[in-house]
Amino acid sequence: WVFQDTSGSCAGFVDRFFAAAESLNACPQFDVRLFCFDTRVYETDFISKKLYGFGGTTFSCIEQDIQARITKEGVKYPDAVFIITDGYGDRVNPERPDNWHVFLSTGDRSCFPDKVRSFNLSEFE
Repeated sequence: WVFQDTSGSCAGFVDRFFAAAESLNACPQFDVRLFCFDTRVYETDFISKKLYGFGGTTFSCIEQDIQARITKEGVKYPDAVFIITDGYGDRVNPERPDNWHVFLSTGDRSCFPDKVRSFNLSEFE
């Protein structure tokens, strides 16, 4: 599952974020489900490229949304949670931090536990 940060501070990075998400979608080993988030999570897709949000930022809404979808849809916890962000938001404690991979446009990873892997987004563009 790929979550693009669409908070106000990331509004200028939308094209950059979509390009990174599309690179994952091009890999046959990934079955990409695409979301965007600010203080809420919104499902989107590569065809419409419709984005929502552009308000504040919370990372905890991602974990809350994952848990709600597990219950409502009867799916398992995603094998990989990719988050593309500037790293500014609230602290999150995911159930499976080893499944989380954060791609940062800045170097701030303070909102994520140590077990969450973080990467510099520019190294993947």
